[in-house]
Amino acid sequence: MPPTPDWRASIPQRTVRDRLDVILPYVTNRRVLDVGVVDSRRKVDDSRQRVRKPDALFQQISQNNAEVVGVDLDPEGVEELNTMGYKVHCGNAEDIVLDRTFDTIVAGEIIEHLDNPGAFLRNMKSHLDANGVVIVSTPNPFYCKQSGKIWRKHRPQVHEEHTCWFDPITLTELMRRQGLTVVDSCWVQPRGSWHKTWKQRFRGYFSHSFILVAQTGEPRH
Repeated sequence: MPPTPDWRASIPQRTVRDRLDVILPYVTNRRVLDVGVVDSRRKVDDSRQRVRKPDALFQQISQNNAEVVGVDLDPEGVEELNTMGYKVHCGNAEDIVLDRTFDTIVAGEIIEHLDNPGAFLRNMKSHLDANGVVIVSTPNPFYCKQSGKIWRKHRPQVHEEHTCWFDPITLTELMRRQGLTVVDSCWVQPRGSWHKTWKQRFRGYFSHSFILVAQTGEPRH
């Protein structure tokens, strides 16, 4: 296991408005795997019916790389996406075996849903090319608007399917334990009302979410 890094090096030093600004250079003209690609939502006019389609990030990546491969647990969603012309495998990203490697693996807002994030990262590492990267974005538990929600509702806003929280320090440590080294990081703060997000302008740790880019082993220069 690599030596424990200085925790200060784990904190992003820049902010982007859109996570795609970070992801796009890593998915253009490369072999790409996107994890968690089905957007499954109930119709407003019929609570019993679900509409399954590619999620926003998978659509954006596909527009720049038609050969991107997807993975998702939802068998009906996977079948629907494949009929639409996408290339999607059905399985659990914590243990799925695809018998190939990728230059880039993208995990957008998925690690906080998993039963075993460490097993997921180890499995993704086994699907990385020698010079590949895994990109993980996830909500920031210290997002500035959470304090208002706690005051009003006595609790932070938590998606009903989330199993855990990460911040850049804890996720960097988890990656380190799986043999991955963070080589780039940034906060993600979409445009919003100034009076609700002003704290982020002074401290990145109040940002909406963050994104880490990691590779196997030690950093290559």
